[in-house]
Amino acid sequence: MTSTRPATTGRGAVRHGLAYAGFAVLPAAVAAWVLRGEPPGGVVRPGLAPAPGVQLDAAHLLLAVVLVVVAARVAGGLAERLGQPAVIGEIAAGVLLGPSAFGSVTPGLREELFGPGALLALGVLAQLGVVFFMFTVGAELRLPLLRACGSRAVVLGHTGIAVPFLGGVLLAVGPLAAVRPAGAAALPYAMFCGIALSVTAFPVLARILAERGMDGTRMGTLSLATAGVSDLTAWCLLAVVVATAGTSPGGPAGTLVLALGFCAVMWLLVRPALRWAAAVAAARTGAVAVVVLATLLASAAATDAIGVQPIFGAFLAGVIVPRDSPAVAELVERVLRPATWWLLPVFFAMVGLRTDIGALSATAWLLPPVIAVAVGGKVLGVAVPGLVTGMAPRPALALGVLMSCRGLTEIIVLQVGLSIGVLPTELFTCFVVMALVTTAATGPLLTLTGGD
Repeated sequence: MTSTRPATTGRGAVRHGLAYAGFAVLPAAVAAWVLRGEPPGGVVRPGLAPAPGVQLDAAHLLLAVVLVVVAARVAGGLAERLGQPAVIGEIAAGVLLGPSAFGSVTPGLREELFGPGALLALGVLAQLGVVFFMFTVGAELRLPLLRACGSRAVVLGHTGIAVPFLGGVLLAVGPLAAVRPAGAAALPYAMFCGIALSVTAFPVLARILAERGMDGTRMGTLSLATAGVSDLTAWCLLAVVVATAGTSPGGPAGTLVLALGFCAVMWLLVRPALRWAAAVAAARTGAVAVVVLATLLASAAATDAIGVQPIFGAFLAGVIVPRDSPAVAELVERVLRPATWWLLPVFFAMVGLRTDIGALSATAWLLPPVIAVAVGGKVLGVAVPGLVTGMAPRPALALGVLMSCRGLTEIIVLQVGLSIGVLPTELFTCFVVMALVTTAATGPLLTLTGGD
């Protein structure tokens, strides 16, 4: 595994600089040049207000939860038996429960179980599942190995964004221009397509690594570090798109400043405060666990308010908690893991519930170029710079394959696009299928490259 260690010599620094210039700066400059002539402007957003008279029936909600969790677990188990991540089966279960299958066979029953009120409540549960999962990922992250990744994670995280982002922009001004919503300006639409094809599913990637026993390895840590840098960059770019669409009052600069300031507060103030509390009240694990849980939820809420999505606040809270505290271990093992076991499948199932495969008929011809750019852009943007920075061919290619995994993060980005009106429903479905294909292909391609 020595091939994934960062170079510390002057020659290594030069390699990193060349990789960054050639595969991050250059594609970003080309994308900016392509977008220079695209007209900016706001977006005519669809009606987002909840329908009047929407009510939540507790019995229907509980039945919907039972149906979603059982279907997701059964389908996830079948996917694992086929050598796929459980997320593939869980999303497929949601698709079957949505308008594509269950809704077309028994539309009345589906509307009864998954009406607007139930979907809203299920969405809250799904978000909690993601938040809890990301906290456990952060709490179990091995920081010494993360530091060992050094500048390589930054270089590959940015190159892995820049290259597919350029490919998405070129698609947006080319074949995807035919499906651009009438109320969306060309600039935010093109930028959004670039982001949609350049994100990596950090939580799903962590789950794949854990299922393959790679989460504690140097390759696994480098993968998580690179994906973390990549996704944080993608959220910053998404803030630019939201601002360009006229929906962000603080603008991208304000969002970035607030996010960096929040990270500094969490690391410099909250982190030592939690350590002090854990040391002073070591015998009162219940009290410390409540403080940690409150920190987790408050951090997720803060990053959501800033505009960087709650999963990053949850992950940051996990990173700063005292790892040697029995209270943290008790919270993770007795509360968060059991909750995540049934809450996280709800999120993946919700993806399918909002996906109508029938809407893909008009845009099926777009799938090949979208998938080609999504996979090729990631592999080219990570594997080649990895070789330049001194990685061996197989680990570099395996890292590129891992970064092409999407899923949860992709769906979050796509839902933002729907909410601000830059993404039409048919293209949303196309991108969801792309996310399924790229996530399903990650495992077999990783085995083929010898990365596991």
